[in-house]
Amino acid sequence: MTPRLHPDFLSKALAHRGLHDVADGRPENSRAAIQAAVSYGYGVEIDLQLSADNHAMVFHDYELNRLTNEAGFVRARDAKQLSDVTLLGSTEGIPDLAEILDLVAGLVPLLIEFKDQDGLMGRNVGPLERAAADALRAYTGPYAVMSFNPNSVAMFA
Repeated sequence: MTPRLHPDFLSKALAHRGLHDVADGRPENSRAAIQAAVSYGYGVEIDLQLSADNHAMVFHDYELNRLTNEAGFVRARDAKQLSDVTLLGSTEGIPDLAEILDLVAGLVPLLIEFKDQDGLMGRNVGPLERAAADALRAYTGPYAVMSFNPNSVAMFA
């Protein structure tokens, strides 16, 4: 049987990377941006990158420099180090997927985008998708996954 998209995805607006506004202390993909979206009843779209110790981290870019005062690749740091990296415009560190699942708590639909891990849209996938599947195993709220890399979605399935 083909999985069906939860009807909430068709009836609720989705806040891209949360309801973010750096001027108001809510950078993209931050806990504050996610909480704001949920409080308005918007669904939430988030992005996942993989940490060095194979945790699904909620962060859009491959590199830290656009959204933090740090440099280097997300993939080069472990989850604890990333949680200590402050997002620009806030006092928050980078959250992991489990934290965001706790915040959303099934109240609104969650769209999870796997960022392509090698930039080549190739078959070099698996660890990020497994980390997300592990975090989502007990989650009962409506969610969907997507990626520009079709191999990533196939691996998650």
